[in-house]
Amino acid sequence: MIDIGANLTDKSFKDDLDRVLSRAKQGGVSHIMVTGTNISSSRRAVALCSKYSGYLSSTAGIHPHHAENPKPGWINEIEEIASSQCVVAIGETGLDYFRDFSPRSDQRKVFCTQLELAAKLGLPVFIHDRDSDGDLLQIVSECRELKAVVHCFTGSQDLLLKYLELNLYIGITGWICDERRGIPLRDIVHLIPNDRLLVETDSPYLLPRSIQPRPRTRRNEPANLQYVVDEIASARNQSPPEVAQLTSDNAKRLFAIN
Repeated sequence: MIDIGANLTDKSFKDDLDRVLSRAKQGGVSHIMVTGTNISSSRRAVALCSKYSGYLSSTAGIHPHHAENPKPGWINEIEEIASSQCVVAIGETGLDYFRDFSPRSDQRKVFCTQLELAAKLGLPVFIHDRDSDGDLLQIVSECRELKAVVHCFTGSQDLLLKYLELNLYIGITGWICDERRGIPLRDIVHLIPNDRLLVETDSPYLLPRSIQPRPRTRRNEPANLQYVVDEIASARNQSPPEVAQLTSDNAKRLFAIN
């Protein structure tokens, strides 16, 4: 299994990352992508990749939460970070009208600039979309030959089908394991073609609620990816090994992971 989205630079991992990665390997996670959400976290992600060479890859980008009035030359810094061999995607970038931590106009500008950088570098994009009222869909629909994953997808069937029409990949997290919020997602996950499905934990967030017994901590980690795979397999009438294999193959193809 390949976890395409884990925020391993989060402070919750600072004291036990070695043990976290050991548990991930023991749990069948063969590779992890560390997500960058701003310039500093993107640099830290690259540093982690250097320390755990071969097991980690990373992304480099500006999350919409950090899109307000970026400092001059920010895109040049992202490009410089992305020159590292371990960086396999631009992002996490996109639009978030749910939190609205940054002005929407800034979010759109920063997102479009990163899409242009990804096209220039020939890298896929790690996309965040939450309640963007069709704005993000409109922007990506105008990008020719865009290679991207809509990570942590929790949207409607209509939105899912529109993303699939654009040949985008769909990332599924532990949200699908939620016995309340996850029901709509479980009902439509079978619509994702085998060659467009990806899995992720979004660690340290979205701890799968299907874990029994419930852990003492709410921190999620890559070792819990199996719970996501199991839930997807059940909803799609596939076996967990089949889902693990096809999502790993998709991750290797999209992100050029060896």
